Amino acid sequence: MTTATRILKADPRNSAASRVRLADLSEPIESRFDSSAFEPLTLPTDLSLRSESHADPQLNSALVALQTAYDQLHAQRDHWLDQSQHEAVRLGIAIAERLLRRTLDVQPDAVLDLLRSAFDWSVGADRLRVRLHPADAALLVSSAAQSLDANREIDLLPDASLLRGDCVVESSNGQTDARLEVILQRIAEELLAE
Repeated sequence: MTTATRILKADPRNSAASRVRLADLSEPIESRFDSSAFEPLTLPTDLSLRSESHADPQLNSALVALQTAYDQLHAQRDHWLDQSQHEAVRLGIAIAERLLRRTLDVQPDAVLDLLRSAFDWSVGADRLRVRLHPADAALLVSSAAQSLDANREIDLLPDASLLRGDCVVESSNGQTDARLEVILQRIAEELLAE
């Protein structure tokens, strides 16, 4: 018995079923292996095709699920962006309206700039009828409203249904609604249309 065989037998971890018999390497190779004890090994030539046929449905199913999830996330992101943009514009408009109203409370003569803008929209009319808040009408009468537009005849009509800074300009060409909320709504629509 060789030294290696003695070491294997002496190791208590080697059970009888797992003992290794060391062959004598001096024997010819043909005598060490009995060819009748082995089955010939044959590999299928279409192995890659078989694995692809099993993997393709699973892979396609996973790809479809991933594409669906991507599309849903993309649509949700677009919806959130649109909603955020609308909310940001609404918030900006609300802030602008509060600032304009506060400015009119502190500086009532700022209504003159608003009226000039409304008059610019009423092109081609020689006579204007302007409905505005009674306090604004009193302010304009006392500060010579004709300085607003010397080329036109302007009739100021107090209207308690309007807020400070609001006005409605009527002419032979039609009516211009220059209430602050209407102007700000137009601005919001233009911002959201882009």
